[in-house]
Amino acid sequence: MDATMNFLVDASGPTASEIADRTFLDGRLDSPETLMTFAEEGHLTKGILVQLLDVESRQAYLDACAVIEKKYTEDCTAMNDPCLESGCAVEGEICLQPLLRAGTEYHKACAAEWIKLFADPRHRIDAWKH
Repeated sequence: MDATMNFLVDASGPTASEIADRTFLDGRLDSPETLMTFAEEGHLTKGILVQLLDVESRQAYLDACAVIEKKYTEDCTAMNDPCLESGCAVEGEICLQPLLRAGTEYHKACAAEWIKLFADPRHRIDAWKH
């Protein structure tokens, strides 16, 4: 295994924080297994993880995350304590506040869905098909 493999994603216009994350991760995640463990621990966002999947697999992953996001929104709405003056998100919409409150747990939930796809090399971007 090449220990100097770069953490490559197919992204246009990375933010300064994403560049810092990639710099930190370069050389530390040297195998798909290590990357999956790191993601499973909640260290990577949905935006990073989706870029590691081949284009054909991305929508399935995003759809799985949407189910998770709707559940967080529904659970928050059921508490009947809206965080916005205008009230909770209307039915079918996703609210960002419960996702922010969930933090790492939300990232772990999406990572679990991502791992289901990424575990099969056919669903990975070329840089990770080894």
